[in-house]
Amino acid sequence: MANPWTAAIEEAVASCPTDVITYDTLELQHPALQDGEGNATPARIVNAVMEMVFGIEAGALFTPGATDTFAPSAFGAAFPAYAEGQVPRCDISIDNVAREFTAALEEAVGYSADLKAIFRQYSSEDLSEPCYGPVEFIISTVKVNATRITGSARVSNLSDKKFPTRVYTRSKFPGLVR
Repeated sequence: MANPWTAAIEEAVASCPTDVITYDTLELQHPALQDGEGNATPARIVNAVMEMVFGIEAGALFTPGATDTFAPSAFGAAFPAYAEGQVPRCDISIDNVAREFTAALEEAVGYSADLKAIFRQYSSEDLSEPCYGPVEFIISTVKVNATRITGSARVSNLSDKKFPTRVYTRSKFPGLVR
């Protein structure tokens, strides 16, 4: 199946103001990722060349409603492949991974827990909250080498996603009341 978003992405990029920059971020969550005191902590990265501070949405698992520093690292993902009867999957790759992060991923093999990746996109107009996301993925078949991590990602629980995602209530939309 051809890429269904090509025309929409072209339209969005063409209509975006040239002075607005979007920042793609990735948050990796796993029990093996811990701070110095042994507490679970996420690894947050931004697809940029320097550290950046972004606001985290109120419903996040770690530091909800606060700001946090995202480490710079190049990452990318291909558009998901679609096949009948299969959950869409895509490959995610993260370059220039720090040595301590690689060690944590190698330690993760001993856990029976999913490696989660949370994708968020921020706009340079407002860094206090994501302009897109969070979108949660489960990463499997992880491969680690000296400078790169690759894995196969799928939407965490596609069957539990409600559509449409907006809940229309009488208090938010008084025009619904007759």
